[in-house]
Amino acid sequence: MQLAKRKLKSFKEIRDKSGNSFYEFSTSWWALLFFISLVGGCVIWNTFMAPTLKFDPYPYNGLRTVLALLGAIQTPILLLYSRKSTDYRKSLLEQDYELEKKIFKKIEIIESEIKHDREMYLKEFKQISRLTRKLSGRKKKVKNLENIKMENNDLLKAEIQKSEILKNKKAEKIESVEKISA
Repeated sequence: MQLAKRKLKSFKEIRDKSGNSFYEFSTSWWALLFFISLVGGCVIWNTFMAPTLKFDPYPYNGLRTVLALLGAIQTPILLLYSRKSTDYRKSLLEQDYELEKKIFKKIEIIESEIKHDREMYLKEFKQISRLTRKLSGRKKKVKNLENIKMENNDLLKAEIQKSEILKNKKAEKIESVEKISA
């Protein structure tokens, strides 16, 4: 049973390979040139050669028969393998479609991650801007306090200077009063 299956499988492989190679040759430019040269050669040979060398005289019935037979054999093979190639292309398109679906899903995932990251970035940016405003307000308060402190120091220095001047004036008055009384 296994031997029969192997033989059938090998026969199918040989059939497919030979059919595929025949299809490829039949649909190539070489095949077209071969058949044109075959027909042209037969027509020229049978037209211009001596009557004893002609194998298919003017109506060319033998050539017509050979070409009809070739067409009858070639047509189903070409149709069969063109259908197989169509099936193969269809399977390739299905594979491409599945691959594109996977890629589309990955793109959607990446877009959602980017959207989420953007939202997180905006939230963090808002928090940073709020903290920056708070810090700038506190810096202003600290500057105001430093200015007040400096003003207080200046006022304190001015008061000290005034009190020294007053002490000096009192001391001069006391000296002048003592000079007058002495």
